[in-house]
Amino acid sequence: MTEISEAARRLKELREQAGLTMRAVSEALGWSLTRYQHYEDRYKRRFLPFELARDLEAIFAPHGVESGAVLGLAGIESGQPVTQRREATTPARAATTPAQRDLPVMGTVKGDGDGFLFIQGEAKEFVERPANLKGVLNALALYMDGDAMEPRYFAGELLYVNPNRPLTKNCFVAVELADGQGLIRQFLRRSEDEVVLRQFSPAKDTHLKAGNVRKIYRITGAAEAG
Repeated sequence: MTEISEAARRLKELREQAGLTMRAVSEALGWSLTRYQHYEDRYKRRFLPFELARDLEAIFAPHGVESGAVLGLAGIESGQPVTQRREATTPARAATTPAQRDLPVMGTVKGDGDGFLFIQGEAKEFVERPANLKGVLNALALYMDGDAMEPRYFAGELLYVNPNRPLTKNCFVAVELADGQGLIRQFLRRSEDEVVLRQFSPAKDTHLKAGNVRKIYRITGAAEAG
């Protein structure tokens, strides 16, 4: 199993230095515990997302953690403007053209690691639309909950969905069940009677009755959610 990143190990050290539990931090962020745990227990990237580091800096600082320590985990050097990162390779977006957040997040994480609930009605959160979904009026985003699809998707990752793209064998999908429950899985096949899906952790195939499946959406990409 691939080890977690140095950023994840250091994050745990700083949280413990602050004397805070993972649950206390997740509640301060307004996150589920599962979503926050991903960044300490399973995160493998070199830097933390900037927005997460910025919010954690504000949470940890009043508890004695040195100013700038958490921002450093996002690649922000002491004294460096927070709009810049060491890993950046392209100029920052001009202040006159802010990112447009118009892609609705249509799932709410339950926090028990066993899927999510599709939102019925208006979205409560909007995120930046990736290039491949520009012009797709019914596109949506969802948060991954739990570790059922590791190492493909990790808890807390933002998944992009294009409902118009056809399903193909082994593509990755968000499945909306008749009761509003949502699952992220790999699509294997479907017939008039059933839909067969695969999860990775632990590896197993799931057979769903076709009548219990409301809709299957194709996932077209993912990003770190800050």
